[in-house]
Amino acid sequence: MMKLINAFIMALGMFTVIPMPYKKWDDNGVRHMMKLYPLVGLVVGLIHYAIYKVISIFNISTILIAAITMVTPFIITGMLHLDGYMDVCDALLSRRDQKERVRILKDPNTGAFAVISLAILFIIDFASIYTLVDKTENIIGLIIIPIISRSLMGLMLLKKESMKESSLGSYFKKGTGKADIFILYLFLFIATLVFIYFIGYKGLIVSLGMIISALISVNKSTKELGGMSGDSAGYGLVISELIGVLCLAII
Repeated sequence: MMKLINAFIMALGMFTVIPMPYKKWDDNGVRHMMKLYPLVGLVVGLIHYAIYKVISIFNISTILIAAITMVTPFIITGMLHLDGYMDVCDALLSRRDQKERVRILKDPNTGAFAVISLAILFIIDFASIYTLVDKTENIIGLIIIPIISRSLMGLMLLKKESMKESSLGSYFKKGTGKADIFILYLFLFIATLVFIYFIGYKGLIVSLGMIISALISVNKSTKELGGMSGDSAGYGLVISELIGVLCLAII
């Protein structure tokens, strides 16, 4: 049990900016991190929802509430997944051969495609969050969406072949097996059931939308970049969460 707790603390320390008690990095504990990744999503979702509820108490405009609510998960995660999204967008939209796309992916400089993709993401995300805040419906989805997205990315990191140039993808796979994959599927299934419980069939629509968008985006990136990487996971996570919020706003 202590190994799992330590691995969870390591995961929170790595994937969020939440201050954690100091723990010496344990390479053996890394094998537990992926199956606990959805719990990191639960923490992110709870904080996201709590901040929305707190700022909603004050007499401020809907547009300001929406703006703060929108940026909250990016701040909690230290822009980590957003960085992967931008890097992959830069690489894929360059329309170069695979070798050049991988070089662009690893380039620390930010390209025009990354900036344009970020602007499009923020516009759609803000409009979706604003719609949710304005309707004051289905806000509970802010808690569940990060669980689903991280269940999906955990599964893909473990099941897909890693990029030769990505040490991170291979690192998280060490010591994992069928049990880890089963646990991630279980988290995905439970999160979908909870979604359905709170908002009915709409919850299933949101979950399916996230699954489909994650599969399409990650499959495309792994095909064109030669495998799965941490950046690909961030790319898929950001897109699946955007689709989740968009579906909530539309339905």
